[in-house]
Amino acid sequence: MNKILFKQGELSDIDENLGIVKGYGSIFGNIDSDNDIIEKGSYRRTIKNNGNRVKYIYNHDITKPIGKMKELYEDEKGLAFVAEVPKTTFGTEILELMKYGVIDENSVGIQPIEKEMGDDGVRRIKEVKLYEISAVTLAANDQARIMEVKGQKEDSDYYTKRFNSLIKIIRKGNLTDSLCYLIEYELEMLKSLIARDKTHQSDDMVQEKSYPKSKKDKTETDSIYNYMFNKF
Repeated sequence: MNKILFKQGELSDIDENLGIVKGYGSIFGNIDSDNDIIEKGSYRRTIKNNGNRVKYIYNHDITKPIGKMKELYEDEKGLAFVAEVPKTTFGTEILELMKYGVIDENSVGIQPIEKEMGDDGVRRIKEVKLYEISAVTLAANDQARIMEVKGQKEDSDYYTKRFNSLIKIIRKGNLTDSLCYLIEYELEMLKSLIARDKTHQSDDMVQEKSYPKSKKDKTETDSIYNYMFNKF
């Protein structure tokens, strides 16, 4: 399964008065912590087909939109963007944190479409589906995101809360193409996290004995897991 990945980028410039943020969602040619290299051209098709749907959000959370893309393109360095941030309370706070260097990195939420494993053990990603670009306090990769989820007191609570938030958004209706695109991203991310979590649980059972979760918790987690994979 092509899971959602998070790849590091950088901030380049901020115009606080106009609410403009410039930066890179990801950088080409460098080996990241997942032993991946994103190649130039990997974003070309997704920009053409869905570039107008890509939003600027906070910490890969679709319930915390920051702004919209004015420009989105590839250059020799990486995936470049110019985002427009409305003067909402949240938007102003984010710009203030950027101004003082509290938030100074970006990260993309992508799904690999075409990739190739090299003889050197490095995976070269040649095409991706881009869902969003996030302003982040620390640029996350896939492993870091999984650790964050597993650090929650109850994994099933985490999945349930995020899934229920999506249901509330959907029930409100009036879904635009852009919002549907972000909901698709969130669902794909949850599927990736649940699949990885179940793999870790299986590994833990082999390595050491542990007290099982209550029947209620196990049923709830399995129910969400099965619904996600069968319906989406």
